[in-house]
Amino acid sequence: MARITEEELERIKEEVSLVRLVEAKGIALEKKGSDYHGCCPFHDDKTPSLVVTPSKNLFHCFGCGAAGSVIDWVMKIEGVSVRHALEILKADYLPSVSSFNATGKAKPTRRNTSVKLPSLVASEDHQALLQKVVDYYHQCLKESPEAIEYLEKRGINNPELIEKFKLGYANRTLGYRLPQKNRAEGAKVRGQLQEIGILRESGHEHFNGSLVVPVINDGSVREVYGRKIKRELRKGTPKHLYLPGEHQGVWNSEALKDNCEIILCESLIDAMTFWVHGFRNVTTSYGTNGFTDEILQSLVANNVGKVLIAYDRDKAGDEAAHAISKRLA
Repeated sequence: MARITEEELERIKEEVSLVRLVEAKGIALEKKGSDYHGCCPFHDDKTPSLVVTPSKNLFHCFGCGAAGSVIDWVMKIEGVSVRHALEILKADYLPSVSSFNATGKAKPTRRNTSVKLPSLVASEDHQALLQKVVDYYHQCLKESPEAIEYLEKRGINNPELIEKFKLGYANRTLGYRLPQKNRAEGAKVRGQLQEIGILRESGHEHFNGSLVVPVINDGSVREVYGRKIKRELRKGTPKHLYLPGEHQGVWNSEALKDNCEIILCESLIDAMTFWVHGFRNVTTSYGTNGFTDEILQSLVANNVGKVLIAYDRDKAGDEAAHAISKRLA
């Protein structure tokens, strides 16, 4: 979980309008003097006993005794912990700065709106739900200094690349966008995310702490790749993650339609490195053993005449490149 600084804590308490938070829950408020009055959602309130004081940004119910700041409100109305409430408020309500700096490099940003992002809810269409997750991770990357720093170190902190391929970052906050798990809707959407492979059986995000690269073909998310960005990982923790099942999709598939010569890389990071250096006629396998039949069929179907295999020059890479050259012959 991202750390909340003292400065951010004070900004949340002072700058996030409690009146707007209350009204966002469908509670009608009537202004009386300098305060606002409405029916309290925390008990069966027949007469308005909830008082919101904008000058102090505090609320108090004279019926049930509920009271506090914007943080207390979110904790109680959403049924979450203080840290969870702080993450929600930080992510959705702090004013933003620009997404890219003067050099054209991506930098962390926060949304410039006080309108709360909608929660992720269950859908009959798993693809629609997966696309929402990809969109959420894409936004998270722009707000995460550690992810931007990783892109910078790898030489792929490129605004066009980030936007075109919807690069994202799983920063352990996806759960904050879900309905509470003790509610039917929350249990349902978590079950669906487990079926897709975004959540594990433990409830933790599969791609926690990873740069997230979706493989999108014709508007559908066919595969998701995750690359852990921390250098120090617990023993046995994999650096490279994918959705469960066989690899699907062809990264940068439009390049195959537009070029008779294609560069085939061993990994998505390598392919993106080629791409930002101007070699747009590039695609990738999913590792040395990840040259799929779908990739081969796509090369053939698009009449690609020449494939330049750019695998790592090690034993595994050389052997895989040799095997692929035979399949392409």
